[in-house]
Amino acid sequence: MSEAVRIQVEPRDAAKNKGTGTRVARRLRKNGRIPAVIYGHKQAVVPVTLSREDVWRMVKAPGHLAELDLGGTTETVLIRDVQWDHLGKEILHMDFARVSAEEIIETEVPLDVRGHAAGIAAGGILEQVVHSVRIKCRAGAIPDSIKVDVTNLQVDQGVHVRDLSLPPDVTVDADPDVLLVHVVVRAAPPEPTAEAAVESPTQPEVIKPERKEKEKEE
Repeated sequence: MSEAVRIQVEPRDAAKNKGTGTRVARRLRKNGRIPAVIYGHKQAVVPVTLSREDVWRMVKAPGHLAELDLGGTTETVLIRDVQWDHLGKEILHMDFARVSAEEIIETEVPLDVRGHAAGIAAGGILEQVVHSVRIKCRAGAIPDSIKVDVTNLQVDQGVHVRDLSLPPDVTVDADPDVLLVHVVVRAAPPEPTAEAAVESPTQPEVIKPERKEKEKEE
């Protein structure tokens, strides 16, 4: 089960920062702070900022649950949206949705492929088709990942959503027949075509003596 990441955040004072628009957000990022908002549960939207280091720590954590310390109050939240720059390298803004530990939520968790597929020894290769699944569970019981055991997979066999061993009270919001990982036959190198086999290498042009004389006259 994922543990909530604890992060210190600072409220954004609209009067002090002269607004919460693009120019202010740009200035915050220049100072190493990332703007964000906390919303949900029919409560007021709270604009906050957090350090760039804490943002990356949160994004890299296995789960999506976080506890935000606003200096007196704590908000338990789920990361709902991360806005990246056009290169996908820098985080520009984050959205946090308020949740309670017993609340049923939906979130994305990675698949953790375990084992060495038996079909690889027979010349197959393991191909992972899906890398994460969307699950439903209590906010306080989000698993770090969903394990997928591929040890017994032979060539042309796979693991589908219906085959997953899920933690208690966790369900996958996907068609049971969706293929997650399988062992396929290794593709053989293409054989040369008949035309390529009979094609002879290009020979250098041979200039006959009489042609040389004619070119000199010209």
